[in-house]
Amino acid sequence: MSDRLIALCASAQAQADADGVHTFYAPVGLTIVGVTLTAEAFTGTPTGFNVDIQDDTVDVITGVAADTAGTAGTWLTPQFGGSQTPVAVAAGSEIEVDVNLTAGTSPTADYDVTIWALTGTV
Repeated sequence: MSDRLIALCASAQAQADADGVHTFYAPVGLTIVGVTLTAEAFTGTPTGFNVDIQDDTVDVITGVAADTAGTAGTWLTPQFGGSQTPVAVAAGSEIEVDVNLTAGTSPTADYDVTIWALTGTV
């Protein structure tokens, strides 16, 4: 099985800054080719919002930012019209999403994050 595009999707409401907020397991090898992040709303007036993607606790994609509610942040490879290098993830790996909020008073975010991946490693 290779080159089938899949979407790993997660949403949160009133999510504070935290590691390992969302976890996916790769039943087959995957190649991450895109990440989209859209904040729907913020509380506590943060000055920055981004996510990091980890493969077995190691940062492989960092700082995908969506600092303005309603404006998507992206990390895109050439397959999606961007310039980032695709990230291979081995079968059995744990893919985590860390949420990072900067400044503000007890900031939280309502958001959607999608990790776009091809099955198989390319």
